[in-house]
Amino acid sequence: MTSTVLIAEDDEDVRDLVALRLAAAGYQTVTVNNGNDALTAANFQHPDLVVLDIDMPGLDGLSVCQQLQGMARTSRIPVLILSARGRDLDASYGRSIGASEYMAKPFDSADLVERVGRLLDDARR
Repeated sequence: MTSTVLIAEDDEDVRDLVALRLAAAGYQTVTVNNGNDALTAANFQHPDLVVLDIDMPGLDGLSVCQQLQGMARTSRIPVLILSARGRDLDASYGRSIGASEYMAKPFDSADLVERVGRLLDDARR
Protein backbone atom coordinates (compact mmCIF):
# COMPACT_ATOMS: atom_id res chain seq x y z
CA MET A 1 0.00 0.00 0.00
CA THR A 2 1.34 3.41 -0.98
CA SER A 3 1.75 5.95 1.82
CA THR A 4 0.33 9.43 1.35
CA VAL A 5 2.39 12.45 2.41
CA LEU A 6 0.78 15.87 2.84
CA ILE A 7 3.23 18.68 2.02
CA ALA A 8 2.38 22.14 3.38
CA GLU A 9 4.85 24.67 2.00
CA ASP A 10 4.23 28.18 0.69
CA ASP A 11 7.37 28.31 -1.48
CA GLU A 12 6.31 26.71 -4.76
CA ASP A 13 9.86 25.64 -5.72
CA VAL A 14 10.46 23.91 -2.39
CA ARG A 15 6.98 22.36 -2.41
CA ASP A 16 7.52 20.99 -5.93
CA LEU A 17 10.98 19.66 -5.07
CA VAL A 18 9.73 17.84 -1.96
CA ALA A 19 6.76 16.41 -3.87
CA LEU A 20 8.99 15.31 -6.76
CA ARG A 21 11.52 13.59 -4.50
CA LEU A 22 8.86 11.82 -2.45
CA ALA A 23 6.92 10.75 -5.55
CA ALA A 24 10.14 9.36 -7.04
CA ALA A 25 10.55 7.33 -3.83
CA GLY A 26 7.09 5.84 -4.34
CA TYR A 27 4.93 8.02 -2.11
CA GLN A 28 1.66 9.62 -3.09
CA THR A 29 1.75 13.36 -2.35
CA VAL A 30 -0.86 16.00 -1.61
CA THR A 31 0.36 19.60 -1.67
CA VAL A 32 -1.02 22.78 -0.12
CA ASN A 33 0.47 26.25 0.27
CA ASN A 34 -0.84 27.41 3.65
CA GLY A 35 -1.67 26.22 7.14
CA ASN A 36 -5.45 26.43 6.86
CA ASP A 37 -5.44 24.18 3.79
CA ALA A 38 -3.04 21.82 5.58
CA LEU A 39 -5.55 21.29 8.40
CA THR A 40 -8.39 20.76 5.96
CA ALA A 41 -6.37 18.31 3.87
CA ALA A 42 -5.21 16.40 6.97
CA ASN A 43 -8.82 16.00 8.10
CA PHE A 44 -10.22 14.93 4.75
CA GLN A 45 -7.28 13.10 3.13
CA HIS A 46 -5.97 11.57 6.38
CA PRO A 47 -2.35 11.34 5.15
CA ASP A 48 0.17 8.92 6.63
CA LEU A 49 2.64 11.76 7.28
CA VAL A 50 2.70 15.56 7.12
CA VAL A 51 5.66 17.70 6.03
CA LEU A 52 5.14 21.22 7.39
CA ASP A 53 6.89 24.51 6.75
CA ILE A 54 6.71 26.89 9.72
CA ASP A 55 6.40 30.27 7.98
CA MET A 56 3.24 30.13 5.87
CA PRO A 57 0.30 32.48 5.29
CA GLY A 58 -2.65 32.11 7.63
CA LEU A 59 -1.87 29.50 10.24
CA ASP A 60 1.85 28.87 10.65
CA GLY A 61 3.24 25.34 10.72
CA LEU A 62 3.67 25.30 14.49
CA SER A 63 -0.01 26.11 15.00
CA VAL A 64 -0.96 23.46 12.45
CA CYS A 65 1.21 20.90 14.26
CA GLN A 66 -0.39 21.73 17.60
CA GLN A 67 -3.88 21.45 16.16
CA LEU A 68 -3.10 18.15 14.43
CA GLN A 69 -1.79 16.75 17.70
CA GLY A 70 -4.88 18.00 19.54
CA MET A 71 -7.47 16.25 17.35
CA ALA A 72 -8.17 12.55 17.84
CA ARG A 73 -8.53 12.02 14.07
CA THR A 74 -5.05 13.37 13.30
CA SER A 75 -3.07 13.02 16.54
CA ARG A 76 -1.24 9.86 15.40
CA ILE A 77 -0.05 11.29 12.07
CA PRO A 78 3.72 11.87 12.21
CA VAL A 79 4.78 15.45 11.44
CA LEU A 80 8.12 16.43 9.93
CA ILE A 81 8.80 20.15 10.17
CA LEU A 82 10.92 21.47 7.29
CA SER A 83 11.89 25.05 8.04
CA ALA A 84 14.38 27.80 7.35
CA ARG A 85 14.48 28.24 11.13
CA GLY A 86 17.51 26.08 11.79
CA ARG A 87 18.45 26.86 15.38
CA ASP A 88 18.48 24.11 18.00
CA LEU A 89 15.89 26.10 19.96
CA ASP A 90 13.49 25.99 16.99
CA ALA A 91 13.97 22.23 16.60
CA SER A 92 13.43 21.65 20.34
CA TYR A 93 10.27 23.74 20.30
CA GLY A 94 8.96 21.94 17.23
CA ARG A 95 9.45 18.59 18.91
CA SER A 96 7.91 19.84 22.16
CA ILE A 97 4.63 20.62 20.38
CA GLY A 98 4.44 17.23 18.74
CA ALA A 99 6.63 17.18 15.64
CA SER A 100 8.28 13.80 15.15
CA GLU A 101 11.21 15.23 13.20
CA TYR A 102 12.69 18.64 12.39
CA MET A 103 14.82 19.47 9.35
CA ALA A 104 16.39 22.81 8.52
CA LYS A 105 16.46 24.31 5.02
CA PRO A 106 18.41 24.02 2.87
CA PHE A 107 17.99 20.26 3.13
CA ASP A 108 19.41 17.17 1.48
CA SER A 109 16.70 15.45 -0.59
CA ALA A 110 18.04 11.96 0.11
CA ASP A 111 18.03 12.71 3.86
CA LEU A 112 14.44 13.93 3.61
CA VAL A 113 13.30 10.76 1.83
CA GLU A 114 15.17 8.62 4.39
CA ARG A 115 13.57 10.42 7.35
CA VAL A 116 10.10 10.18 5.81
CA GLY A 117 10.59 6.45 5.33
CA ARG A 118 11.79 5.99 8.90
CA LEU A 119 8.86 7.97 10.35
CA LEU A 120 6.37 5.96 8.31
CA ASP A 121 7.99 2.68 9.39
CA ASP A 122 7.87 3.79 13.03
CA ALA A 123 4.20 4.80 12.69
CA ARG A 124 3.29 1.34 11.35
CA ARG A 125 4.75 -0.37 14.43
